[in-house]
Amino acid sequence: MKKTGAVLVAAGLSSRMKDFKPMLPYGDSTIALHMVDMIQQMKLYPVVVVTGYRAADLEAHLFHTGVRFVKNERYQDTEMFDSVVLGIKNVMEECERMMIMPVDIPAIRTETIRQALMVDAEMVRTRYHGEPGHPIILSRETAEKLCGYTGDGGLRGAMEHSGITITDLEVDDPGVRWDVDTPEEYYKLIEWNYSQGAGYPIRPQIRIRLTANEPFFGPGTCELLEQIEETGSIREACIRMNLSYSKGSKMIRLIDSQLGFPVVRRKCGGLGGGGSELTESGRRLVKSYRAMEEELEVKTDEIYKKYYEKGFKN
Repeated sequence: MKKTGAVLVAAGLSSRMKDFKPMLPYGDSTIALHMVDMIQQMKLYPVVVVTGYRAADLEAHLFHTGVRFVKNERYQDTEMFDSVVLGIKNVMEECERMMIMPVDIPAIRTETIRQALMVDAEMVRTRYHGEPGHPIILSRETAEKLCGYTGDGGLRGAMEHSGITITDLEVDDPGVRWDVDTPEEYYKLIEWNYSQGAGYPIRPQIRIRLTANEPFFGPGTCELLEQIEETGSIREACIRMNLSYSKGSKMIRLIDSQLGFPVVRRKCGGLGGGGSELTESGRRLVKSYRAMEEELEVKTDEIYKKYYEKGFKN
């Protein structure tokens, strides 16, 4: 087999996903680690990861794998094709062929990649039910043609402009088209992976409770205060949280008794009607709790990665 390198594209920011896709849990590690491990099992070299958004985080996350990194400094203003070109130029002189894949298709089967690598052509592209998928594999000559394209049509425009002959490989693998662009697609992917016997992804979870003479403030009580602030009503907040009014009032009284000052102010009726709102102290309590919660989650993830980044399997 001709010497083949790999370009894994992980530069973009997914606004629809609302999370950093490469480091989302998958199997017993993450999407990025799973993809790198799968590629390295094929004995491809070099393996280049094109970074952009949160480049430092991803490079630290994958440092121990020995892959190479190249950063798309203009990832916010460029297309995926620009990141592909950066990766190709980084490996072009070291291999006869290049395999190009986005980072967010972890459901693709190893056997599918092997099938694609066995086809010797200018450009190999997988298809599932007639629709194009990943990976694509390019000869060095083909890659040079693509890198010379200066139009704005992306990879498809580059292929059409360069007159490249595409060899399509029909595969029985929906994973070649299964990317993760939304939370719904990610959860569907996790359920599918679990159905394959791979188990659910593992990640640490923390719950913070504030204690004085007794525990009095945690995720539930914080949400209750947030709902009161949003609705202007203890009763409406309790309805939203499926709490009885008496239970919600008891939670508020416990907070007040432990802190020694009120967190909710009841407004008298009148032309505008009555209602409730948080006191300034109540607002500071909620804001500080959420900020502490967010910071602790980041620290907890760092500690978790220290001990479990490589997964649990031998």
